This record gives sequence, C-alpha cells and structure tokens, in this order.
Amino acid sequence: MLGFVSRINRLIDRLARGMSRCAGWLFVLCAFFVTFDVLARRFFGFSSQSTTELSGYMLGVGIAWGLAGALEARTHVRIDILIQKVPPRWRGYLHWVALATLAVFAGFLAYGAWHTTLESWDFKATDNSLLKTPLVIPQGLWLLGIGVFGVMAVLRVLEVALLLPRGGIREIELLTGPRSYVEEADEALQATGHLRK
Repeated sequence: MLGFVSRINRLIDRLARGMSRCAGWLFVLCAFFVTFDVLARRFFGFSSQSTTELSGYMLGVGIAWGLAGALEARTHVRIDILIQKVPPRWRGYLHWVALATLAVFAGFLAYGAWHTTLESWDFKATDNSLLKTPLVIPQGLWLLGIGVFGVMAVLRVLEVALLLPRGGIREIELLTGPRSYVEEADEALQATGHLRK
C-alpha cells in the first residue's frame, strides 16, 4: 500500500511542479500586462480597459496553481520552532497533524471553489467588463489548482500515516518537514548558477 501511495504522490508531485511553473509564467505575464497598461495610459493616453479583470484572474489562478507546488517543495509558511525541540520519533506525528489540518483546509477551499464554479456554470455568469468573460473559465482553472492541492494534501496525509508505524521519520521529514537552511542556501546558489545539481 505504501509503495502505491508513494508512486501516486510522485506523479502528483510532477503535476504540481508543472502547474507551479505555469503559475510563475502567469505572474510574469500579469506583470507585463500591467506594465504595458500603465505605460500606455501615461504616454499614449489609452488603456486596455481590462487590466484589472485579467490581472485578477491571472493572480487568482496563479495562486491556486502554485499551492500544490509549494506543498511539494515544502515552502509553505510553517512555525517550526516547536518541532525542532521535539524528539525525532514524535516529529512524524506533528507533521501528520499539520498535514491533516492542511488537508481539511484544502477541503473547505475546494468545496467553496466547486460551488462557486457550479453556480457560475448554472447561471452562465459573465463578468461585467468589456470582455464579458464567462466566469466558469477562470473559476474552473482556480478550482483545478485547489483540487490538485487538496488531493496532494490528502495523499501526503495517507503516506505519512503509512510511514509512522514503520518508524520512517527520515522519509517523513524529507516529505513534509521544513527545509533546512542548507537546502535553502543550495537552492539560492543553484538559482544564481553557482551550484550545480
């Protein structure tokens, strides 16, 4: 069972990394779009009239699509002062509680996103801008990101629950624990080209 859950988790991890990259490019596109609109208004006297709408959609989808990637990379904000003082054999249980809480939160988000998207679908809702964008499109993309995040959180809870009886604290730490300062420094060096994988 553990092997099966781990394989599914690794597949979801790859999906999450891809979605996270898409989210990053959405933020870059959003920045270019807003910059263009500001410069066009300032120097040429016109505006796209859709900057607020489109940048809002891009930010919402980008955040939702980045959630699973942040969970996979272990970059969610955590208060890890307590966990450093807990004996290693008990840390796994604290990680499980943190993940279970995150999974419940993701469930509430997914529930709200599902009902919002379904309501927009039922009413064929559009925004009230010049584009008249069907709201089900950005909300559906938002729901997809939150859904992948929720599935990933539940699978992480299950994997940690299966590792706990085996005493797999090292595997649990690598899967869910906060990243070490060395890992973060290596990532920064790698981003600047000073460290190779």
